[in-house]
Amino acid sequence: MENGYWLLALIPGLPLLGAAAVAAARNRWSKPALAGTACAMVGLAFIATVVALTRYLGLDGAGTLQAALWSWGFEGVGLGLLGDAVSLWFALVVTGVGLLIHIYAANYMADDPGYGRFFAELNYFIFAMSLLVLADGFLGMLVGWANVGLASYLLIGFWNQRPAAAAASRKAFWVNTVGEVGLILAMALVWNAYGSLRFADVLPQAGSAAPTTLNAIALLLLVGAVAKSAQLPLHVWLPDAMQGPTPVSALIHAATMVTAGVYLAVRAFPIFEAAPVGLPAVAAVGAASALFGAVVAVGQNDIKRVLAFSTMSQVGYMILGAGVGAYSAALFHFMTHAFFKALLFLGAGIVIHHFHGEQDIRRMGGLGRQLPFAYWTFLIGTLALIGLPPLSGFFSKDEIVVELLVTGHPVLWVLAVAAAGLTAFYMTRLFCLVFTGQAPQAAGAKGRAAREAAAAREPEATHGRVDHGHHAHHHHGVHPLQAVPVVLLAVLSAVAGVLWIPGVTAVPEHFLGRVFSQYHTAAHAAAVAPEQAKTLTMAVLLVVAALAMILGVRLYGPGRQGAGPVLPAAAVLANGFYFDDLYRAAFVRPWRALAAHVGQVIDPHVVDGAVNGMARLAGTLAAGLGRLHGGYVRRYALALLAGTAVIVLYFVML
Repeated sequence: MENGYWLLALIPGLPLLGAAAVAAARNRWSKPALAGTACAMVGLAFIATVVALTRYLGLDGAGTLQAALWSWGFEGVGLGLLGDAVSLWFALVVTGVGLLIHIYAANYMADDPGYGRFFAELNYFIFAMSLLVLADGFLGMLVGWANVGLASYLLIGFWNQRPAAAAASRKAFWVNTVGEVGLILAMALVWNAYGSLRFADVLPQAGSAAPTTLNAIALLLLVGAVAKSAQLPLHVWLPDAMQGPTPVSALIHAATMVTAGVYLAVRAFPIFEAAPVGLPAVAAVGAASALFGAVVAVGQNDIKRVLAFSTMSQVGYMILGAGVGAYSAALFHFMTHAFFKALLFLGAGIVIHHFHGEQDIRRMGGLGRQLPFAYWTFLIGTLALIGLPPLSGFFSKDEIVVELLVTGHPVLWVLAVAAAGLTAFYMTRLFCLVFTGQAPQAAGAKGRAAREAAAAREPEATHGRVDHGHHAHHHHGVHPLQAVPVVLLAVLSAVAGVLWIPGVTAVPEHFLGRVFSQYHTAAHAAAVAPEQAKTLTMAVLLVVAALAMILGVRLYGPGRQGAGPVLPAAAVLANGFYFDDLYRAAFVRPWRALAAHVGQVIDPHVVDGAVNGMARLAGTLAAGLGRLHGGYVRRYALALLAGTAVIVLYFVML
């Protein structure tokens, strides 16, 4: 039995077992039993991850935990699990933050008739993501990758009776299928170039392939990463995924699915480094996505869509870090982002329930006085996302931006700083519109009409949970099952930065370096001294963030008139620069027109016409032959004579 077999197998195996048990008993067990089973399985998976982590730390520097699960019978292709610094780092966040989201959902979804189905799908998602990050090769990663896509399809479309939710789940599935095609093609090239799909076989000899092959592999892998992590230009599924319940948004957009592309970029870094266009392409996508997501978030009015585009922007920072070789910094930002973005999404759920299902931040206000718990926890998440000291985002995001200057990428540095300023502005706008100013009037017929309109418009107000949320938040505060996860995430968002204090701790760099140091890559001389780069970057980021926050408060703070001023190009920003319209015009409508043409013209007239024509021809020939066999002897004699004549002519012509 291989080293760490049972520990590694338990991490994805327990959530899979929980998904099966909850799905089978969803109509027989009580809701506490269903939620308890699902939470327990993820909790045990988290414990297994911690134990595996301690076991890994006790190994030699190059040692790993391994478990072979299945093989096709020849070397290089099979399904196994790998426990090293990178995979365990991801698994720790997936199971840990996933557990907190499960606990939160136990109360949040309490009035939903699909309660058992929801927790079965939630467990299944944790299984799929755990398999993705623990796989020991491209084949196993693809299996996890595809299962994550299926799980996200089920969760985004959980309220499948809503046309918008069903459409959003299909959109996410098809866009991610584009990425899977890229991943499969890359795997074919990897097999052809290296004769194996296992990371341990491929990555050490990454540079041995031809440059053109390396470029093709790197770009195809990048397509997979871009689709799964909702980066430009395959980001269009992410905002629509807000149709899922808020715990789903927290799980997909904070700790798990959207960071799968970051995992792929970091795991396959020797290939990207060896490919001439590999790292530049990764960095370009990351920078463009970070800035684009921040720009579009400025013009969003739905609280969850603001956070969704914020996720696109922050994952862009991670991809950008991977593109300049700052792998440890990228993965540290992945961890801190999981904490404060999950905190913000779960806090958004509390806000949505308080406002009777309303998600438009222009119709909110005054929540700071009514719900101090949501005010303070959301404030911590907001400041961590902005990157103010001493909160975690200050250390993780700043480290990536510093590396841009150190490695000699001043243009990318400017773009990252601009994105940071926009982040400070749109998060200040969001916070002010929700928590400051005057609370909207919700009494009488006008308030009832507003609640009914919100219920018809937003998924969070469906399934009878509006009255429950109103009662819970206005009379009893936040339920402990929601409050405890939010408090823990707020604490982690506040203190996780101590893991990487420049020149003091740098725990992620030392821990993750055990993997990155295995592959000897050429060291690049620093373009700017690290100390100077840190000083300049931190000073500029703090000044830019302060100015953006001041502007946000002046425009949308307590003294604002109504919902504040309308931003320039508001329609363009609200529609995400019309990417959806562009894709509908360039791809959806032409393909639908082609499908309609095939269905209405080619299929009935060409395909069916050919088949029916052959049938008519056979009928005609049969009728002709039938007339020759009418029972008259003279016809048989004539046919015999004609056949004899044909045979004679054949031999004469020879």
